[in-house]
Amino acid sequence: MIGPLPSPRHELFAQAVASGMSASKSYALAYSRPRNGATRASAARLLTDANVKHRIAELRRGAAKQAKASLQALIPALDERARAAIATGRMREAVEVLKRLAEIAAQTRNAEISR
Repeated sequence: MIGPLPSPRHELFAQAVASGMSASKSYALAYSRPRNGATRASAARLLTDANVKHRIAELRRGAAKQAKASLQALIPALDERARAAIATGRMREAVEVLKRLAEIAAQTRNAEISR
């Protein structure tokens, strides 16, 4: 575990990239600069820094673990909701909940395949 980077600007850049922001937007945010060719070049250079790369990976792993934990709590709750809807004859609601469960299962499977 690398932990926060010593440079606050590098840390902010890494957090922004890890959250899904483009590198050039992240660099512009961290360094309070307008987005232009120089910003893109500086962002690309910063992405090659080993510590920054490791920090981005660490932040993404943490986010993935949190997402997995959230799904592990959400799936049983949705399953129970679908069963309750079926038991009380609310078929439209049950179908919507089951569709949501199917979407979650497909996204989870796609995420595992892309690793």
